[in-house]
Amino acid sequence: MYKFIVIESKLNIDQYESMLLSLFSEFIDIDKVDKYDHQLIIYFNHDLEHSLKDVIINLSQDTLVDFRLYESHRYILKEDLERSLDFIKNKLKTISFNLYTYLDDHIIMLHFIDHLNKSFKAFVFGKFMHDQIMLETIKTFLEHNQNVGLAAKALYVHRNTLTQRLDKFYQTTGFDVRKFMDGLIVYHLLRLT
Repeated sequence: MYKFIVIESKLNIDQYESMLLSLFSEFIDIDKVDKYDHQLIIYFNHDLEHSLKDVIINLSQDTLVDFRLYESHRYILKEDLERSLDFIKNKLKTISFNLYTYLDDHIIMLHFIDHLNKSFKAFVFGKFMHDQIMLETIKTFLEHNQNVGLAAKALYVHRNTLTQRLDKFYQTTGFDVRKFMDGLIVYHLLRLT
């Protein structure tokens, strides 16, 4: 499992690098760090017990410096992480710095909901992009009002099979279609041709 966070500052990140690394190393076992003019990218491979949203808000308030943080979901393959990082870096450039202090995939998708295109679809679906069984499973589940019983009946599968597919989709993409907002985003992406 691989994860990353992107910490951005309006000013050059060099002057804050040691402070940020010291702070985040308290609860993150850092594997690797990449630094750009206004960004610090920290890679790690475990789940976090602390809310990064709270950390970045408190950090900005305590230091009186505007920071913005993006938190990725878990990636099984390092290649998927690298592909997603490029996508996220491009999208972060287009989102006004002052709009959000904390971002994740859900917030980015909701920000662009009126402008979602195939690049977003490829980002979210990843390896499921051409998996017709998974796509049909998700679409049927959402079109049956997120009701497992009705969707399983329509798909001619056992409820447990449907639940396992939904769990697999969630673990791979970070989007749980059993939650309304995640389901809304995924359904919107499914309808893109």
